[in-house]
Order: sequence, then C-alpha cells, then structure tokens
Amino acid sequence: MYDNPPGSPWWSACKAELDVRNAERTSEALVDSARVLDKMRVSAEHLDSSTDKLLESTNEISDVLKGARELGRKMEIAAYVMVAVTILQLFYVVFQVFGKR
Repeated sequence: MYDNPPGSPWWSACKAELDVRNAERTSEALVDSARVLDKMRVSAEHLDSSTDKLLESTNEISDVLKGARELGRKMEIAAYVMVAVTILQLFYVVFQVFGKR
C-alpha cells in the first residue's frame, strides 16, 4: 500500500481492506462492550439485592440485640431481688435462732 501512490488501484484496494478490517474490529468491540455492560448490569442488580438483604439482616440483628439488652436489665433486677430475698431470709433465720434463746 505504502509503495503505491495514493489514488492508485492497489492503494485503494488496500485502503478498502483496512477499512473493512477496522469496521469488523469496531463491531466486535461494540458487541463485547455490550456483553460486558450486560454483565455489569446483572452484577449491579445482584449487588443491590445483596445489599438490601444485608441491611435487612443488620436491622434484625439490631432488634435482637436491643431485646437482649432489655432482657439483661430484667435479669439484673431479678438477681438483685434474689440476693435481697436471700439476705432477708438469712436475717430471719438468725433472728429466729437467737430469739428462742
């Protein structure tokens, strides 16, 4: 192509061949780009649904932990009540024993 002057039949044929090859490569690149974009769209949708599930699970765990905190407070109060009742019973037993003497 480069050995022949522009406008000659050989040069025109080579240029046409290069234009055809470039057009084929461009169309292949467009098809590949479309496939990649489709895969990216599917991946983005999957990521979006996974994020929604993760957010829902996180909210559920947060609710469970809040419930556990409330139960922990109730258990703490119950433990204090049991200790107080045990101490009162010990004092009652001591007073009963020393009261009879």
